[in-house]
Amino acid sequence: MGSSLTLTLANIFMSEWQKNIVEEQTKTGEFYGRYIDD
Repeated sequence: MGSSLTLTLANIFMSEWQKNIVEEQTKTGEFYGRYIDD
């Protein structure tokens, strides 16, 4: 368990990181999913 700030910072980091991945996978018809656990 972390603080709510930790979850927010992780979401900001991951959103920037996954933009390129999702864009590439959309071109090839792949699916990207992410599991978030608190």
